Amino acid sequence: MVFAQHVTFHSREGYPLQLEGVLHWPAGRGEERPGAILCHPHPLYGGSMEVPLVVAMAEELAQQGIVALRFNFRGVGRSQGTYAGGEGEMADAAGALDFLESQAKVDREKLYLVGYSFGAGVGLRYVESDPRLAAVAVVAPYLENPGQSLLKGYTKPKLFLAGEGDTICPTEWLRAFVAPLPEPKTLHILPGTDHFFWGREREVARIVGEFLANAG
Repeated sequence: MVFAQHVTFHSREGYPLQLEGVLHWPAGRGEERPGAILCHPHPLYGGSMEVPLVVAMAEELAQQGIVALRFNFRGVGRSQGTYAGGEGEMADAAGALDFLESQAKVDREKLYLVGYSFGAGVGLRYVESDPRLAAVAVVAPYLENPGQSLLKGYTKPKLFLAGEGDTICPTEWLRAFVAPLPEPKTLHILPGTDHFFWGREREVARIVGEFLANAG
């Protein structure tokens, strides 16, 4: 059994905003566990920490022994502030990681970022700036500037996952994005689904969970 705990914390910026989240704790909280933050899809199109795939990934990570923090970006749910075009949301991700790192029994050497769609785009732009992150898993990443050069020097484990029918994150673009990146890296194209993974949430969550459970 895993334990879910509603929490609040602050974004990292000059005038920090209070954000809301849910911590998913693995069973047996006696020893240190890895930890992961989960960044949700686009706030202007219904994205939140309650998106079924985000919930499924958080629950699966906890089942895999990883403390998972899903949270609402600024302006979503009870999180303060307003949408900030992906820039302010990187400060939200930083605040989420600060909060996760501060939790007793979280292994500070094994901190991960998981992102889906817009949240994956935020993660791709943020991860290189934070040396605390030991691995990143991005699902159907969406970038405002798809030609942006990212992760070219990131030599930590990286998972990229998309549905073969995705038109928001086309597999041709994702393959080209991943090709020049340094190892270790994993690209997983899931057949028979698209950007939303309807009915496949547990399958995607299992792939992400197993990747991070073996990331180090």
